[in-house]
Amino acid sequence: MTERQHRHLLVVGAQCKEMGTLARLEEAASTLHSVLTDPALGACAAHTGDHPSLLVSDALEPEDVRNAVRQAVCRARDDNAVLVVALLGHGFTAPQQADLYYMVAKSTTGSPGSAVHVGQVLTEAVDEPGIEGVIALMDTCHAAGAVPDARGIAGGVRAGRTRLSVLTAAAADQAARDMRLTFAVVDVLRKGITGAGPLVYADATLAEELRERIVGQVVGRFEYDNDPYAADGLWLARNARSAPGVGGGVVGPAGRQDLEEAVTSWRAATRLPARLTRSALDELYTFARDGGVADDADPVWHDRVTDVVATLLGCCELVTLLNTVFAEVLTSDLLGAARRLSGLPPEAEGAELPRDLVEYAALRAPKLGESPWKVPARFVAALALLTTGSEVDARLRDWAWKAGVVTEFNDALAELARKREQGELRLVVSLAGALTDWPEEVDAWLLGSGEQLPVHERFRCESADQRGVGRAIGTALNWARRRLPVPEQLVNVDVAAPAHLLASWQPEEDRVGFRRLGVNHTVVVRWSGRMDPMEEIAEMNDAARKALRDMSARPGVPVEWIGVSVLEDQRRLEQDLETGRYDTAVGLDHHPEALQDVLEQLLPYAPIVLWPRPDAHTGDPRLRGQVERHWQSLPAGFAEAYRNRWSAGHEDCRGCLGEVRTVWHDEPWLEFCRPFEQRVVAGLEEEL
Repeated sequence: MTERQHRHLLVVGAQCKEMGTLARLEEAASTLHSVLTDPALGACAAHTGDHPSLLVSDALEPEDVRNAVRQAVCRARDDNAVLVVALLGHGFTAPQQADLYYMVAKSTTGSPGSAVHVGQVLTEAVDEPGIEGVIALMDTCHAAGAVPDARGIAGGVRAGRTRLSVLTAAAADQAARDMRLTFAVVDVLRKGITGAGPLVYADATLAEELRERIVGQVVGRFEYDNDPYAADGLWLARNARSAPGVGGGVVGPAGRQDLEEAVTSWRAATRLPARLTRSALDELYTFARDGGVADDADPVWHDRVTDVVATLLGCCELVTLLNTVFAEVLTSDLLGAARRLSGLPPEAEGAELPRDLVEYAALRAPKLGESPWKVPARFVAALALLTTGSEVDARLRDWAWKAGVVTEFNDALAELARKREQGELRLVVSLAGALTDWPEEVDAWLLGSGEQLPVHERFRCESADQRGVGRAIGTALNWARRRLPVPEQLVNVDVAAPAHLLASWQPEEDRVGFRRLGVNHTVVVRWSGRMDPMEEIAEMNDAARKALRDMSARPGVPVEWIGVSVLEDQRRLEQDLETGRYDTAVGLDHHPEALQDVLEQLLPYAPIVLWPRPDAHTGDPRLRGQVERHWQSLPAGFAEAYRNRWSAGHEDCRGCLGEVRTVWHDEPWLEFCRPFEQRVVAGLEEEL
């Protein structure tokens, strides 16, 4: 594993009399050495004594530098380690040549022998048997000339089976000033790279970060990797800004499986590297796209390789974008919430987020013939909704445009916003155990959290009365909140109770913590009888589902209002109920004295029952008008009406929606009740 990789370091800072003193050389060398030997960053071993890992002087000879490199190579060889070498100072190239010579105290530009041939030193270092690889940082003028000839490496004793990464401060014909590369590297390693995973490599990602910081010089890089047996990637430092759960490679299990299948079917002898980097994907894409097809290769699988690699490159770009846009808030909990909201299954959450989520969405979720970016667009929309609400970052819209999924992205934003507004995330509290009075315990379920089954917990009441139930509901709310990721908030609360409690209890008015339950929650009252595990429950709920569908298909407000005369004619009422007359929403135009009996009679038939508070006027047409006026906002609209009733000026209100009570069963509630319909009550097993 990369955490066990042995690493050695040599930082050399040489002043040259002919070229003038570099004022910041010592500072740059010591700062770089400090970062690269920091266990949390570069994790290289520091050495002092005769052969130190930091060598800064104005009196160095060429042999001093070559000997220091040889000693560092030997340490790395004996430890089977990676060697990081940094040469800081002056450099020159000979006329008509591009090879870089590193200058020491008495070096002159007219005498290559008075300086150190960098390419030769690096070639010898990387060719040493036992060394795991070399990373070189060249902060000199003409630094690109430090890149050794690959043929020289391939012709060495290791036959090229080795690894080398080189970062250069300037082009071969260009000056480098003020130790800009060194200070930029230090800055990047200390701050980290968003979206780069837990490790920083001397790759295109790092080069891009450095180029953003360095003006007037062409930062370059060279990579040679021809060691198929290397156990670990050649990394420069640990990433100080690693996103939660992001792993070292840019390709996850799903992507690697698809790519290996396609590559093997295309060219059987081709083997993917153990760690798929972004540069490796770029090279494979170029190779496949620009003519890397053998005569005996299958063209169908050639196209498949190209498509898979293109998709994986797109996933890399999207992950980088997400880590940038959501850098301040991106957590495993947020990604999990976005996964659930967007509809991706739990198996999409691999060990490394968000890479595996994006990869699954692009490679596994799309239907046949569908754009690979349709489902990722939905996932991105979910992230946007969970973090910004209404404002969507312009960079996300730009990504959707480039991916060709603008319509899908906007559709997902609208649908998911609507889905959240419909309140799929809700807490259900049931008082079903209250057979005659108040219960001794309440049951709670958390719905819409993304789990296949609602999470359930039971809470004991401190006392079997209204106060004890209120405290138990407060405990259930705290339990539910702890299960939700930031920034999710629990707003919707369903309270299910028997008819004898529904007739006199207003649960939204119970104090929970510092406030009434209904102040910060939308409370909907349900009848617990639709959760009873009895034979008739399935028939009763199926009839309610049909009634709700019929009601939604009708124009107008589907409320059947009944008065005192209807309730007094019990025989006729029972007949009407049995024949389906009141299989809709039933409204009482008065508050019956025996409300409990009326509710017990109506609730098995009518999915929605409404009635006025006890002090409302019998037959008051204003209440019926309020229900009809606000029908499309119900039942959630009652929560706001009750809050308004509590405010100043509404204490004596007799004609507002807040004067109406209800027990409401909609289709989401009936779906919640479905498992109770199918419950199997097993008898005691016979003893054998």
